[in-house]
Amino acid sequence: MTGPSSHPASTSLALHGYPVSNYFNAARAALIEKGAVFTVVPTRASQDDAFLKLSAMGKIPFLQTPDGCIAETVAILEYIEEAVPGIPLYPATPFERARARQIVNIVQVYVEAPLRSLFPGIFMGGVNAPETIAAAQPVVERAMRALGQLVTLNPYLLGAQLTHADLFAFYTFDIGERVARFTWDMSLLDRVEGLRDWFDAMADRPSSRTVLADFDTAFAAYLRDKAAAWQEPELKETHHA
Repeated sequence: MTGPSSHPASTSLALHGYPVSNYFNAARAALIEKGAVFTVVPTRASQDDAFLKLSAMGKIPFLQTPDGCIAETVAILEYIEEAVPGIPLYPATPFERARARQIVNIVQVYVEAPLRSLFPGIFMGGVNAPETIAAAQPVVERAMRALGQLVTLNPYLLGAQLTHADLFAFYTFDIGERVARFTWDMSLLDRVEGLRDWFDAMADRPSSRTVLADFDTAFAAYLRDKAAAWQEPELKETHHA
């Protein structure tokens, strides 16, 4: 993976992870959008001692930098913004930057996390307990109402400028839409006016086409390996909805 930047911090970056991960995909898209020169190192999460020295929680993604490794996607996005030159992916003013981070936090904590609790019964060949399903829905619905109040879709979530909030939310909704449809026959994208048009425009970005191409291939294989309840025909429909 190459890009136009020649800044020292952006010429020795390696993003470790797996393209099924929405977190990995958000970080990869941010690097592409910034024009960073970086490599992708296919890596799966591990609790091995050697891996824990690189990613303290044993999670992916983590970003290898000239100064060491950074894990946790929000921290990775912050590092990318501060260390890699290129088009800013946060707004110029403190208040608008805080608004972008607010959206990231709501999406991560109140959309992605409860939906992730349902991954086992949808993508991993397991079964979701009724109480787990029941607990997730009101949190997600509350979060979508909040986002409907907070976003300004013109054309991006905060108006005219693409931000990390768009990238983080896009890859969350890309996988989350599958979960909501499968579990509740509900579309997250239809919960906020204009969000589907935003999603379709985001999916058409060059960075998204690159990232989603690898995701589709890896995810199809993952679903087959796991004998998942969610299978390939529905997967293909999602990106064209």
